[in-house]
Amino acid sequence: MTNHMGQTNSSDPLRNAQVDGLAWLWLLIGFMLLPFTTIQTVIPLAAWLAPVFLLRFVRTSKRAWIALPLIFVAYAIGIAIAMRGGEASSVGAFIYGVIVFPLIRGVMYTLPYIADRLIGSRLSLWARVLVFPLAFTSVDWLMSLGKVINSTGSPAYSQYDSLALMQVLSITGMWGITFLMMWFASTVNALWEHGFDWRPVRGVMGVFAAVLLAVFLFGSARLNFFAPSAPSIEAATITLDNTLYQQANSGIDWVTFNQSTDAERAAARPQFAATVDQMLARTETALRGGAKIVAWEEGAATVLEEDKQSTLDRVAALAKEYDAYLEVSFGVLTRTQAQHFILNQSILVDNTGAIRWTYDKTYPVFPTESYVVISGDGQLPVADTPYGRLSTAICNDLHFPSLIRQAGENGVDVLIAPYNDFHPWESEDAVTATYRAIENGFSMVRPAGHGISTITDYEGRILASQNYFTNSSGIMLTTIPTHGVTTIYSRIGDVFAYVCVVGLVFLAGQALLHRDTVSWAA
Repeated sequence: MTNHMGQTNSSDPLRNAQVDGLAWLWLLIGFMLLPFTTIQTVIPLAAWLAPVFLLRFVRTSKRAWIALPLIFVAYAIGIAIAMRGGEASSVGAFIYGVIVFPLIRGVMYTLPYIADRLIGSRLSLWARVLVFPLAFTSVDWLMSLGKVINSTGSPAYSQYDSLALMQVLSITGMWGITFLMMWFASTVNALWEHGFDWRPVRGVMGVFAAVLLAVFLFGSARLNFFAPSAPSIEAATITLDNTLYQQANSGIDWVTFNQSTDAERAAARPQFAATVDQMLARTETALRGGAKIVAWEEGAATVLEEDKQSTLDRVAALAKEYDAYLEVSFGVLTRTQAQHFILNQSILVDNTGAIRWTYDKTYPVFPTESYVVISGDGQLPVADTPYGRLSTAICNDLHFPSLIRQAGENGVDVLIAPYNDFHPWESEDAVTATYRAIENGFSMVRPAGHGISTITDYEGRILASQNYFTNSSGIMLTTIPTHGVTTIYSRIGDVFAYVCVVGLVFLAGQALLHRDTVSWAA
């Protein structure tokens, strides 16, 4: 594009990109990789490669007004495919998994590509290579703050198989992994733009390689030289038999039960009581096996509000008899005119039979659970015990890094995290919980109904796991460290994410100041 004096006008960066005749191929490859980057059927390498090809497509497409909407379509469809299977379970799951979640993430993940095309094209090589990772990390972090989307689906979770890489979570949180993956994409594209001649971009490549190597060396050193050495105790997870779970929910109208009559509640009591009886029986089996901390799956026992105290009396008797700490999880059915009438609670009973906390789930799952469950106040409880400082959070709460950092700030040693997973998304939940443990330096006891129960240490090692669908006992018992560690992330929080936001704003300002002096190919 030239002006009236015949000079090249570089102020329109969308017209300065070198058009690649294979751009559509790069879009297709990137799109085909996206379903394998998140939620289920995850291939860790795919999460590194997908943005490489998608970024190449955007940078070399002739018309940005076509390329950028296609990036949105690719992400929305790719994420919808990754969420496959859950949509048949309920209308709410369909609305969330097929419509709301993919559309919002599709929009948000298109923004970094827009930033790269608009801002990056006006900057020098060194600055341009940072625009995409800064922008992607910024939007990934911003989504983690929302109740509907949170951190679910972040590409950072795809790296669950590399414990050495995951140790950077203890410094930067999950945002460090997001940044590294997207920095890789922009670095490869810088090399690609120079015909894979490494000499013009050796500095950029060298810095990236040095940082990546440092991350892996740090992780390897942490795993090999600073492994947990504290005394350990026996901990157990308890899950409810699926048949009893189905029976407890059979014939109950969960929309109107808030106004149930005495007769309706009396009729439902036996099917609810069966869940309590089995959970207590399985708990006693674990206690006889030596467990000192026992945790129930989320909402394991369905309890009428008027029966809650008598149920807790039975729990307290077991705790005192076996000198143990029991965290029991109730779905408490109150009677009220309000739409929200269910309490999703986890209650810790100590070895004297005293209640140490009653925690209400902070973030009921949208849109189904949030319709009827009363939200908690967002404060994680803490209890000092002979087995370390304990805390708890429930299921979806673990998808909110800022909430769980309370445990890190409070020096928690063991977090008890009851889950009731949603098939087929249970693998993502297990990974998410492990990330929170590494970030905040606590070990975790995680009983999961309809999923994979895990007990992990604070470096992400899986000490024990149990598949709900293939194990009939509902009991998992193993040893767990009684002391955690203080991590940098637990002290500074999302500072790395803040730096990314500030860095992006700074580069955007630089691009505006130099919009007429630097071309796409600079």
